[in-house]
Amino acid sequence: MVQTPLPLVEKSCLLQLEEVLPRVLAGRVTQVQMVAVCALYRRMGIGHLFLTGLPDGFFGELSRSARAFLAFLQRKDDTARVTSQSEPFFDAVVCGDAEAEQGIARHSRASWHEGEEYEDDFLYFRFLMERFTLQSAGAACEALLERHAAVLGDRGDPRLDVCRALLAGDAGLFEEGFDRFLDARTLMMRKKLEAERVHPDDASTTAHLSVEVLALLCFAERAGLTPDAHLSLAPSVVRRRQRARLPHPDAWCRPLLAMDGARRAP
Repeated sequence: MVQTPLPLVEKSCLLQLEEVLPRVLAGRVTQVQMVAVCALYRRMGIGHLFLTGLPDGFFGELSRSARAFLAFLQRKDDTARVTSQSEPFFDAVVCGDAEAEQGIARHSRASWHEGEEYEDDFLYFRFLMERFTLQSAGAACEALLERHAAVLGDRGDPRLDVCRALLAGDAGLFEEGFDRFLDARTLMMRKKLEAERVHPDDASTTAHLSVEVLALLCFAERAGLTPDAHLSLAPSVVRRRQRARLPHPDAWCRPLLAMDGARRAP
């Protein structure tokens, strides 16, 4: 599997951002395309973390991703919104950008967009938004999980087990479900890498660190649980969000090409 060398990940992503951001700013992208744009910031953040061992750039790029996605949602109505395509929501959670997290949850579609997404995927994201960001009543959150179980039928889904554990604050159930979630995610990524179905920039970055995994650990902490400090795909250095220095909310739309290898300020 071809991997982009880490020192070149940032340049590759910045070049792509320079090309696509005019269309983003003009509102001429779909949600799928916007999620792909946000992935560029995420790759840069992970690349910087792996090169330096420091989380500052990582947090900054996740905030840029979240703010870009929020700006997209604010310009669209529910006909163009697909809640299951909301990976930048996890970026906001992990970097501690509470304003972006709240904004994404409030502006995301609250109902299943039939024909555009699987209902179980919608229910997963919607539960996390309702339970931890919008702080909805327990009965409403329970109803989402009951619907999730009904949609699955006889099919298992470790995400549902994780969500049930988060709602109940059950440490044992969370550990069991989370282990299955990690195993499934690791197996899926291994198969993609072996089949060379991973972008070279992702093979160097997101294949080795999962923002979704980190976000679930954040939610576990909010639920009063104490997950393991050292887990695969979730380095402990980026679980200390209190040291995050976030960029200006509009910094995402002004990418700077670091031609001489100089780092961008957060």
